[in-house]
Amino acid sequence: MPRKIYTLCVSYDEAGAELRQHLADGLRARSLNHAPVWQASFRDMEAADLPPGDGVVRVYPLFMQSGWTVTEALPEKLRALYAERGLSPELEFKPVWGAGEGVENFHGVIGAALAKELEPGTSLLLVAHGVVGKELPPEPAGFLRALRPWLQPQVKDMALAYFGASPSVEEVLPRLKGNRIVVLPFLIGEGKHVREDMPSPELAEKFGKELTVLPPIGAFYLQKAREYWGREHSGFSARACD
Repeated sequence: MPRKIYTLCVSYDEAGAELRQHLADGLRARSLNHAPVWQASFRDMEAADLPPGDGVVRVYPLFMQSGWTVTEALPEKLRALYAERGLSPELEFKPVWGAGEGVENFHGVIGAALAKELEPGTSLLLVAHGVVGKELPPEPAGFLRALRPWLQPQVKDMALAYFGASPSVEEVLPRLKGNRIVVLPFLIGEGKHVREDMPSPELAEKFGKELTVLPPIGAFYLQKAREYWGREHSGFSARACD
């Protein structure tokens, strides 16, 4: 008898709800018979939010990085919630959304959009969430490497900095060669880091730089993907992951 396979999309909180819906729509469209896709947010997830536990649950983490929340806290919480129902399904975790694996034309959509917005000689600064005292997740650096071919030779240089870890924005900013710096937050949505921790124009001015801060990658991708699919396919297609 074939195993029952269920699909669950999990964001950290409701700030990622729109992108989570985009991901769920794509998964449902690509499944046999448009099978249902469950959605939940890590912060307020309850047992009732989860799919049945009598098979395999494929979990798609709508996170930018594979940090502690995704690798430890999320699996532990899912097992505990299923245990409340006397269930112990097989949990199959897919790569985080920020890895770009299986996300249709992920780097192409973002790279092409950035190429149109960046003036020649601009420096690009990617700012990601750091993990103090632990090895930094690989996704931000991998994203920057994948983006590079889309932006050369237009971008003078590209660099990575972290919130709450080294190298920080203050350490990286003076090293950038361009007079105009475009900051791309390696984040899903408009959370605390976007509201409170983005580099300021005043900081850039100290080093003779002009600063532009773009929306977080999650929101940026969602906007550009809709424009891309609308133009290329005469209607938005939310295809996201296998």
